[in-house]
Amino acid sequence: MINTVRRALLLVAFSVIGMAGFYFFKTLGTSVEMENIKIKVMEKGVDVEIENFKIIHENKGVKEWELKADLAQIDNRQNLTKLQNVEMILHKGENRQYTISADFGIYKSKTDDVTLDGNVKLVGSAEGLKQRLSINSEKSN
Repeated sequence: MINTVRRALLLVAFSVIGMAGFYFFKTLGTSVEMENIKIKVMEKGVDVEIENFKIIHENKGVKEWELKADLAQIDNRQNLTKLQNVEMILHKGENRQYTISADFGIYKSKTDDVTLDGNVKLVGSAEGLKQRLSINSEKSN
């Protein structure tokens, strides 16, 4: 009687372990969802694909810039991220900010360089741009 109960419990334990392994391997390599973010592991050239991508860069607790994109494809071998429908917000203190948008972009994580391409638009205070351009033109003379 005791041996029969042991065998039944052992069979149940192996069944549970088998089902857990099956579900683990079934979901391996698929996308993961966290709130409104989806991460999908890719096979060729791109390591990770992220929807609703967002990076916030702060210096001593103060936001300097934000980078958002509808889709980001991260390639760790080349240390770059390809972006689609990009929006970059530059915070310039005193509640001033510039918003730059573009169809495509590339973010280099090592250098924090961002390259934008396709319908690039800049929205922000013209006064700040005038001051910056006049300072730069005086330096070039």
